[in-house]
Amino acid sequence: MPPAADLGYNRQRMSTRLSAFLFFLAAACWLSAQDPDGKYAWPLAIDDGISSAFQEFRANHFHAGIDLRTMKRTGFPVLAVADGAIVRLTVSRRGYGRCLLLRHAGGVTSLYAHLDRFRPDLEAVVARVRSVSGKKYFGDHMLAGPVAVRRGEVIGYSGESGAGFAHLHLEIRDAADRAVNPLTLITPPSPDRQAPLLKGVLLRSRAGTLVNGDIGEFYFRLRRAGDACTPTEPLRINGPCDVVLHAVDLSGVSHVVAPYRLEASLDGRSVFNISFDRLSRDDNNQLGMLYDMSYSGPSTYFFNLCSQEGFALENSRARLADELQRLAPGRHELRVQVSDVQGNRSLAVLPLSRDPDGEPRSFRRRVAPDAPGSGRMQCTEFSVHANRGDVMVKAEDFPAASAQLRLRVIQGKEEKVIPAREYEQGLFFSFQPLNHEPHLQLRFEMTVSGLVVEARQKILRLVWLKNHMAQSVRFGEFAAEFGATTVREPTVLLLEEVALCPDLPMLGVPVRSEPSHFAFLDAVRYSFRVPAGTERIAQLGIFKYRPATRGWSYVPTLHERGEGTVSCRVLTAGTFALLRDVYPPAVSLQRPGSRQLDKLRRLVVRLSDRGKGIDDESLSLRLNGRQLDAEFDPDWGHVLVTDLASLRTGRNELRVQVADLGGNRSDKVFSFTLK
Repeated sequence: MPPAADLGYNRQRMSTRLSAFLFFLAAACWLSAQDPDGKYAWPLAIDDGISSAFQEFRANHFHAGIDLRTMKRTGFPVLAVADGAIVRLTVSRRGYGRCLLLRHAGGVTSLYAHLDRFRPDLEAVVARVRSVSGKKYFGDHMLAGPVAVRRGEVIGYSGESGAGFAHLHLEIRDAADRAVNPLTLITPPSPDRQAPLLKGVLLRSRAGTLVNGDIGEFYFRLRRAGDACTPTEPLRINGPCDVVLHAVDLSGVSHVVAPYRLEASLDGRSVFNISFDRLSRDDNNQLGMLYDMSYSGPSTYFFNLCSQEGFALENSRARLADELQRLAPGRHELRVQVSDVQGNRSLAVLPLSRDPDGEPRSFRRRVAPDAPGSGRMQCTEFSVHANRGDVMVKAEDFPAASAQLRLRVIQGKEEKVIPAREYEQGLFFSFQPLNHEPHLQLRFEMTVSGLVVEARQKILRLVWLKNHMAQSVRFGEFAAEFGATTVREPTVLLLEEVALCPDLPMLGVPVRSEPSHFAFLDAVRYSFRVPAGTERIAQLGIFKYRPATRGWSYVPTLHERGEGTVSCRVLTAGTFALLRDVYPPAVSLQRPGSRQLDKLRRLVVRLSDRGKGIDDESLSLRLNGRQLDAEFDPDWGHVLVTDLASLRTGRNELRVQVADLGGNRSDKVFSFTLK
């Protein structure tokens, strides 16, 4: 009779085999249950839902496919969506990781990324290419002879190679190499009955437009009222403004993704219409035309409903801001319908009140009785806002009537007097730059009977960007270069030095460029001059401030040694600084899962860096003197050590050597004892 331990082991093996049998039986039933006449099949033998939809926001591009969840695990069979031939394999450290490309009839292709491994015959190809090239990550490899596959045939296994956690990324491209929304071709096995969620609407002033009696940007929550969502308070405008919708879709597993279609109408006239059907690679420069760059991020989507010139993805060809400008005084209605691919819809109804142009306003603003010239003007805070081609300056709680205050704008050899206008909390001015001189002087003047009795001055640095006009500007040790295709419409970019204290040593003063919601249509070069005599240049980097986290993130930086500067390419405005990375990576060994030699399955080394990030190529691990083939996973922030052949009972020693991108090195030795 076998010992009890053997009985337990045999039961475990039988349970594992039974689970595997049931899994593949379910997969077979799954495939047979799919529509045999359909052109495309679901690419996984499981259905755990969708984690990312087509055309979702990424920091510098649209998501060109869909991401399928895999139960936070790897190793599920990946299936060809249609008959075709495998023509290319890719093995890369980051990006798509392991992926393969299938060519189908009519020039259509499908791509499957972040695989754990290919099927065995393709793995043999990988081994040969590595042997010949001497590279573990050899990039793209075109197969000498395409490998024919049938719809539903296993081509690999899901993983988490490259960027991101465990999932399968699927792309489908047409004969013109445009990405096609896979969900318009493939029906998910499980129905999605959840409608998109409409969270709020943001209105942003243009050209001095008042929004509910104020100047700036204002967010209004949406709440459900019957079959529609409405703002929590009335909306009142007196001119054009940006309208930004905060909306997300909920996939079948309640995971937040981007919706499929947005349609807006103003008093029954279509003013915005976009469907996420297909994309070309050149469409990525329109990312900031669709998504508001200040607030959009992973699982957070703010959609600009006021399209601008050159926004080819929008179908109505109307300009909502222009339509708002032309509205007659009175009540109007903006309706926005958001849909997912399965046809679930949500509706936002936004009642708008249009105030008459030039109507005298009685904001009941308190005007102090102090006589002009009493110094009250020096206590007033003048705040500056920019949007599109307009500059707006607010004087909150200003103690005098609007007729007593004026603004003299001096820019180069030109100047202009701007009269004050009232808003609910004070006075404001609205104007456009007079020319392209970056130095602009604002002189606020309080008058009595036409005579200036008190004045205050404010200096602005700005760039007035225009299409087909390249510009460069220098601000202290900071410089910016804008190409001729940076913008389509005139846009004002304000520059100012700000008082921030990063946790890394700072060389110079941080510079803020705003408005932060604005996206450049072509990359812009920002640079900082390196102080003379600076050593260890590799430690220097340009970092961007993240207001949401109050932290700084490294921007890939190029060292211009001949010019004595460091530079980076940016696609959005924001706050940037030249910092020095002086901290080596932090290294720790997670407590081993077992102290028993025969039960220990892996070791986990955790790495983190406060500055420019871990240098993958510098990583070296030795276990009891034996070099290991191990890699850093930046998504998890760890190194998994599964090669434990050199472990032994008693004392063991793991040595970890790693550097960051600033050249700071860590060399740690960890000891642990096994029985």
